[in-house]
Amino acid sequence: MSREYVLIGVEGNHDQAFISKILCKLLGFSKFDGNVSELNGIWRKFIPVYPPKTGKLYLRLDMPTILYNDRISLAIYAGEGSNLITNLKDKLSDIDCSSLFAFAIVADADKDRPDQVAEEYYQGFKEYFPDFPTTVSQSGNVIAGSPRLGIYILPDNSQQGVLDTLICDCGDLVYPEYMQRAREYINKFSEEEIKSL
Repeated sequence: MSREYVLIGVEGNHDQAFISKILCKLLGFSKFDGNVSELNGIWRKFIPVYPPKTGKLYLRLDMPTILYNDRISLAIYAGEGSNLITNLKDKLSDIDCSSLFAFAIVADADKDRPDQVAEEYYQGFKEYFPDFPTTVSQSGNVIAGSPRLGIYILPDNSQQGVLDTLICDCGDLVYPEYMQRAREYINKFSEEEIKSL
């Protein structure tokens, strides 16, 4: 069965797990079982080589999470935080980008303005995707074309923050009493202790 290919780049393993869980729970995707003989051709280029080029034996291998449904084969690639652009460009240089149905980035705003983050990713990927979103006003939306393109800046396309900011907001809705107790515990630490942690 032929499927359309979708590639989502994220900064880290927690982002990868979070996006995977959402896609499986809310959109009915299934996880690929890991059998290389059943891996869709385009994703074979993502199979990491061991040991990596760096020669570091304990470096985590960067195999994407592969999900699928009847129509789509989707890879979520975790690119080591601030190295996402560089690492994902290495992978993109080895595949036919025109075979992608969609390409997206989910990234943390951290302490930057979401506009700055969107611009950084545009600069990083315009070589492969000239129509990649450049501003926050475009983030959270899918840009029609071939491939479809998108970026989402965590926590909400408008504020500074990270995935944990979004998860804490969810916790406030579902487990308000536990979140309050957790904040009380954290507030017992001094500024110096928090910085050292």
